[in-house]
Amino acid sequence: MINTTWGYKLTTAESLSDFLTTTEFNNFTANKYTGDVRIEPNIHSATRSIQNYCGWHIYPNLECEMVYRVFDLRDSFVGSDLLIQLPATYVTGIKSVLLNAVFEDNEWKGDETTDFDLDASGLVRVYSVSNIDRRSRIRIVYQAGLDATQIDVLKELTAHRVTHAVSSSYGVTSEAAGGVSVTYNASWAGNTRSTALPDDNKEVLNPYKVTGVF
Repeated sequence: MINTTWGYKLTTAESLSDFLTTTEFNNFTANKYTGDVRIEPNIHSATRSIQNYCGWHIYPNLECEMVYRVFDLRDSFVGSDLLIQLPATYVTGIKSVLLNAVFEDNEWKGDETTDFDLDASGLVRVYSVSNIDRRSRIRIVYQAGLDATQIDVLKELTAHRVTHAVSSSYGVTSEAAGGVSVTYNASWAGNTRSTALPDDNKEVLNPYKVTGVF
């Protein structure tokens, strides 16, 4: 199990892999940087920067656990229903929703409900919870992640970020890695950090970005 920086746990994972291996990066760049010791740390930095911009792990599809205090959701009630935005834009399914959740004897206990809906953006609507104790907690276990095509986009974008980090110098105005080609404005071209995301990269990532993450 992993405690993520985005407020939820990954229940079945022991570690988060980077989007790209060094072998894949070498394939993207025709082995131009083989043996460069900067590649692996820059892949890691670029991966985490992309994930933090989007507000969730985004790769791969994993089981997640989110526990909310009902008091913190007090502004999310619509009549007797409760709206909860999960920290993911690609929620592929919900395993369980537990109301009045309590963790005791090394397990979660409470009132499980199946009276909810999930939309593609990760928004959950739990019906008829107007009488729930505002001091209690709600536990949601769900699956979230990307398919192979979406992951390929992230691999290319990561390769692009790393390429820029290890090769750029002031005055560079454009570059390409794999199928991703980006043109920089003059003020950004000198920033060689793999964690720095230009506007063109952000446009690619916006479909994966959780609502409310800035």
